[in-house]
Amino acid sequence: MRQGTKLFLSNMISVFLIFAMTPLTWANGPANVYKVTLTKFELYNGTSWVTILDGSSTTIDIASASAGQAAGSFISGTTVPDGTYTQSRVTPSASFTIKGNDGAGNFTTATIGPGGGCTPTTTASLEAQCTVSVPGGVTADTTTFTTPIKMTNGVASHKVRVSFDVSTSIQTVSGEMFPAAPLVTVTVIAL
Repeated sequence: MRQGTKLFLSNMISVFLIFAMTPLTWANGPANVYKVTLTKFELYNGTSWVTILDGSSTTIDIASASAGQAAGSFISGTTVPDGTYTQSRVTPSASFTIKGNDGAGNFTTATIGPGGGCTPTTTASLEAQCTVSVPGGVTADTTTFTTPIKMTNGVASHKVRVSFDVSTSIQTVSGEMFPAAPLVTVTVIAL
């Protein structure tokens, strides 16, 4: 696979994974760990959806500094067919691993509560990772590109840079802690 294709796919997955997550309520606390798994990634070429990834990928921690690089390993060895892509459709797993606090003095623990969320503690030193499943699951989300991405001979027309802000991605809902969608900053740069 050409370098341009890897960079394009790495950044595209990072961006669209985030758009596919729907928050349960407004979040207000930072995540130190926010791990997600992508189950399907598709691109629309104006006629049909092209499946780039189908099945379970490796898990990335979008709270880490290397989240964009790790996303590239999701599709290592795959190629994007030449064409012009105007939309993406991403389906993440409904299972997330989080660690952090809700900004109101509640910290995640490894214990899962009766509602499926992390049981909180008010003792910061007891903060731990927990794996939760979002109630009702997570559905695929379709995003339209502001500028179409053209793939020619395995090289993308644009580079997409993504940064994640997980400073408000932990929330308390009905006494339990769940992940919320992080803020994403996207910059599209023509090559």
